[in-house]
Amino acid sequence: MNEAGRRSIRELLEDEAVRERRGALRGRISAAGITVEDILCCEDSSGFVGPGHADGYTVVLARSGGYLRRIAGEEFFVDASGGYLTRPGDEHRVAHPIGPGDRSTEIRIGAELFTDRFDGPPISRRFTVTGTTDVHHRTLLAAARRGADEFELGERLHRLLDDVAASAGHWRTDTGSRPAAARAHARLVRDACAVLAAGVPGLRLSLEELARAVGGSPHHLSRVFRAVTGTTLTHHRNELRIRGVLHALEEGEDSLRTLAYAYGFADQAHLTRVCRSHTGCVPSVLRGVLADRA
Repeated sequence: MNEAGRRSIRELLEDEAVRERRGALRGRISAAGITVEDILCCEDSSGFVGPGHADGYTVVLARSGGYLRRIAGEEFFVDASGGYLTRPGDEHRVAHPIGPGDRSTEIRIGAELFTDRFDGPPISRRFTVTGTTDVHHRTLLAAARRGADEFELGERLHRLLDDVAASAGHWRTDTGSRPAAARAHARLVRDACAVLAAGVPGLRLSLEELARAVGGSPHHLSRVFRAVTGTTLTHHRNELRIRGVLHALEEGEDSLRTLAYAYGFADQAHLTRVCRSHTGCVPSVLRGVLADRA
């Protein structure tokens, strides 16, 4: 992402009316020698832009939307189910096939901390995280907005990095097929992820409709998705539905019934069951924790 296309939340919330509605400003925080920046990307290009080069060790966690990344020759789709790693000097490019507006958290750490947690045999720069880790991520930002002290933020950051390190490698790139078939499978998965990450319309598609949208059959898409990612399409879709709900709660929506309907759950009880299964918490509790109020 180039600097012209990337603006921090702090810059985007300078307007007084927005500041009053949102509560505490979102921007950059530092604790325990780690810098965290809350980023909204405004780059609007369906094709790859760049290249740029990473100038540090970063762990990037997506919170909403989705985009394509190409880092050190590896291409993958990033959505709210995970993120990616960079090392100094990595050449990177970004594309936004579903449009701009994605939100991410960039965690910049030192070489020693990065090596300690992430320098095992890399399967992919892209990683997935559990719903519990996603809640740790979002509650860290909520604590920062509430003005938590550096000690608490540092402790939360190290716990989050431990969680991410445990998850890094969930995204598999080797399906055991011939190289051409493996590339086709990876492309099919990226296309399906892009449709789902586009938001509510994609998340409400049936399996048949999703397969048709990416030019495959339901059986083939389901089988390939699990072979490439190590998880089922249903699980991945539910992860994104719950993260969409959490993002809406962060943005001030307080009607769980409305959110259950918007994200295609049978009812509020269904939303509650899935949320508890994926995050360990019920949405009514998370609503109070994540609400962005001064």
